[in-house]
Amino acid sequence: MDKRLATILVPLLIISLWLVSCGKYYEGGTITVKSPDGRIELSFEIKELPAPYLPGKNMYYTVSWDGKQLLRDSPLGLSFGDQGVVLGDLVITTVQENSGVDRFSTPFSKQAEVRADYNEVVVSLREKTIPAKTFNLIFRAYNDGVAFRYHFPEQVPKIKFPSTTHEGFLEEFVLVDEYTGYYFSGDVDAYAMFVPSLPHNYEGRYFKVKISEITRDSIAALPLLLLYEGGPAVCIAEANLTDFSALYLTGARDVENALVTRLEPLPGEKEPKVLGKVPFETPWRVLMIAEHPGKLIESNLLLALNEPCAIEDISWIKPGKASWDWWSGRVVSKRRNRVKVGDFSTETYKHYIDFAHEAGLEYTLIDAGWYGDHRDPKLDLTSPLPEVDLEYLVKYADSLGVKLLLWVNWENLKDQMDKVFSFFEQLGIAGVKVDYMNRDDQEMVNFYHEVLQKAAEHHLVVNFHGAYRPAGIRRTWPNLLTREAVIGLEYCKWSDWCNPEHDLTVPYTRMLLGPMDYHMGAFNNATQRSFRPRDLDPMSLGTRCHQLAMYVVYESPLQMLADSPSNYRAKKKGLDFLSLVPTVWDETRFIQGEISDYIVLARKKGDKWYLGAMTDWDERELEVPLDFLGGGNWKAKVWADGKKAATRPEDVKVTEIEITPGEPLSIKMAPGGGYVAVFEPAQ
Repeated sequence: MDKRLATILVPLLIISLWLVSCGKYYEGGTITVKSPDGRIELSFEIKELPAPYLPGKNMYYTVSWDGKQLLRDSPLGLSFGDQGVVLGDLVITTVQENSGVDRFSTPFSKQAEVRADYNEVVVSLREKTIPAKTFNLIFRAYNDGVAFRYHFPEQVPKIKFPSTTHEGFLEEFVLVDEYTGYYFSGDVDAYAMFVPSLPHNYEGRYFKVKISEITRDSIAALPLLLLYEGGPAVCIAEANLTDFSALYLTGARDVENALVTRLEPLPGEKEPKVLGKVPFETPWRVLMIAEHPGKLIESNLLLALNEPCAIEDISWIKPGKASWDWWSGRVVSKRRNRVKVGDFSTETYKHYIDFAHEAGLEYTLIDAGWYGDHRDPKLDLTSPLPEVDLEYLVKYADSLGVKLLLWVNWENLKDQMDKVFSFFEQLGIAGVKVDYMNRDDQEMVNFYHEVLQKAAEHHLVVNFHGAYRPAGIRRTWPNLLTREAVIGLEYCKWSDWCNPEHDLTVPYTRMLLGPMDYHMGAFNNATQRSFRPRDLDPMSLGTRCHQLAMYVVYESPLQMLADSPSNYRAKKKGLDFLSLVPTVWDETRFIQGEISDYIVLARKKGDKWYLGAMTDWDERELEVPLDFLGGGNWKAKVWADGKKAATRPEDVKVTEIEITPGEPLSIKMAPGGGYVAVFEPAQ
């Protein structure tokens, strides 16, 4: 026999014999998994559907809530280019049903203890023909959503095929595309962030659209919030994004009210999205589901779908609030609206450390400029400017009970990470703000994981800016305190995008995925008429209490006090609240609200409850139920919009009240206003 022919036929014979020996296959039809409370149902089936679906048998799933179909038959599949596609020419070899209860602590989050009950179905599949790829589809149903992922185990038999460049299918692989679809039951209302192109930094606005408006020519970033008529609210998200490319959505070709997956390719490439080896699994594709979009804020589903904490001792991780030099423009003094800007020097940073001590803040963040031109990727991060004595600043801050955080450009960090983190740890730096990544391809996702792991080894907390959106990795690496991926208060320096309507949209959209560094706390507060974008000593849109309420409404274990010490010292009303408000919580309750209009949220820490309310440009009076307090007698300290806040947004009225059990709390907010209250048991 010709030697080359033998090298082809022998492997084929081995695989053929293996296929015959695989035994009985699953002969059932639809495979279903329901949430523990029975309200949510996901079904899976391999079947043939008429046009506009692909011809032949393919994999499909559906999702329903209380019997109401949310997703009709939606496709599943992956493409490995020359290594073939995984679509429908498959047999189901086994179906395994499981149930689980995941309990874990999240001391740096919105809920201290999490319990996540779920039901699971693992469907094992194999191609009918050579090379007979095997894989699993893992479906889970929780009481607050569903999730699924593709899992490829080691492939047996491991045969080298002369026609391929790889050692057996998937020992090494190139993922070209993912065919996961989201085919809706109708033209559903949605809140979407459109991105012009990839890569992107997730600093975009959310617009109310119909699903039909997300076309093949558009790209929607996650999260995508869906509002079904009569309920529920659904958020499409992603969890456990590890060694993979981030998920985007685009309109399906020739299918109405349907979206399909789009992955960001590797840098400089058009087609390869993910390179890897078996065994491997994709991130979880997630649908968070609740009766009201505000109830999605309470969900911990993304955390539950990530791996347990990888840090053995987390006692060194400290949440808190930070003074910050960048947003104000490094203002160090202000008299009659004449401001003095500090240079990049020890004295300037001492000014911000002093304020952190005065206000009882845990940190001072030293932003870009301390080591030179922040855009120069070749600078050595262990060589500060001669005018910046880091060693002295660390000791000075320590003497005042303040820790330092340092800004770094990721390009400066990536090739000297071990050296830099070791230097920071020895110096006594507490954490880093890593900026300018602006990508979420596989290489960049892996960079994030490397930063978090090595930062943990050197006892550094992390804040990502120019970042991709969260996917729950902070359960695994709780030293990740926050990240950006949001239009935050910095946009007031050059636009009016950070207005109350935007402020009331992001809690129901971006914040569903996890903490967001909105860098609030502005004390130069302006009305629509008086607001002017400016880089130095900037303003915010809305009232002082609108800014205060963000510290309760917005989740972030690390919060900025963005304004200058000069403004805080001169305009003190509300600073006492910023000093005392926690940044991590034992419990979180959505009370009432509507997306883009208003929100009332309550969070508990210890024996105290903190209430935060915000409104758009409409003045608003609300009756807020206080059921979350439970029984007993309570008293509260309140910071509310003053009588003149509609025209003088810095007006704050501070009162103390007794709470009458069983009666709602009446609150009033000015246009662009807010309200905060701290409840504690009455003696």
